[in-house]
Amino acid sequence: MFFVLKSRYRREKIELLGKIDKLRKRQDKLGKEKIEIQNENKKIVEENIVLKQKLKVRNEELKDVKKKLNDIDERLKVKVEERTVEYQEKMKRMQSSYDKLVFELDEMRHR
Repeated sequence: MFFVLKSRYRREKIELLGKIDKLRKRQDKLGKEKIEIQNENKKIVEENIVLKQKLKVRNEELKDVKKKLNDIDERLKVKVEERTVEYQEKMKRMQSSYDKLVFELDEMRHR
């Protein structure tokens, strides 16, 4: 009877040691996967930081370009307004000269 118990105990011990070994291997595998995932996560975080910095630089460049465009736009508006006023004055002078000529022509016809 003692022999039967001893052999059963050995068999169960061997099965448990096998299960423990499998669990240790699985734990090692999961530990390695966890480390890989953490490393990938660190890389992604670092890439995200770099991309945020690049985005900030790009946004600053865009702000500068917008400022320059707004400045150019304002200068063009001023120039267009000045030219428009000049042309209006010129047209008024031409109209005035035309009116004078027409008036003189009428005067000459009536004489």
